Amino acid sequence: MRTDPQSLLLVIGGAGFVLVLVLKWLIAPQRRDAAYQQARRRMLSAKRRASDRTLPALERAASFREAARIALEELQRPSLAAAFARRADRFAPESPENAGLLVLALRRGARYSALERLLWRRLADEAEAEGPGQEQALEELVSLYDGPLQRPETARALRRLRPASVHGA
Repeated sequence: MRTDPQSLLLVIGGAGFVLVLVLKWLIAPQRRDAAYQQARRRMLSAKRRASDRTLPALERAASFREAARIALEELQRPSLAAAFARRADRFAPESPENAGLLVLALRRGARYSALERLLWRRLADEAEAEGPGQEQALEELVSLYDGPLQRPETARALRRLRPASVHGA
């Protein structure tokens, strides 16, 4: 075996990876209690309902929202919840519930760049129709720049634009 520093680091990294896999394997059964399994079954049932092409789009969107809520709140799977919320948004893009759920899932999953892109897209799409959706997206952007993205100068600029956009109409 070679003893140069690069080889040693590679062996240590590989051993660490194996250790993480073993720990995950040992801890996983404890997480799979009855409540978790029941929530998982409800989520899969909602997903199946949403995949039924005979249902109207609004019902399919509601089923995707239900699956997203279960994934987010009960299963603690924000990425999965975001995927379901995106699907719900495709079926009912005008629903503010979809947008709120997607924003929450992306924030909890620490997917800040995806959240930023989504919010800017919402602002661009709703530029003609000022309303609560646009104000909500602007507020969320300000809190995102003030918080996790740590860009206070951008947040400050958006705060200055906010009164002009609200009173400009």
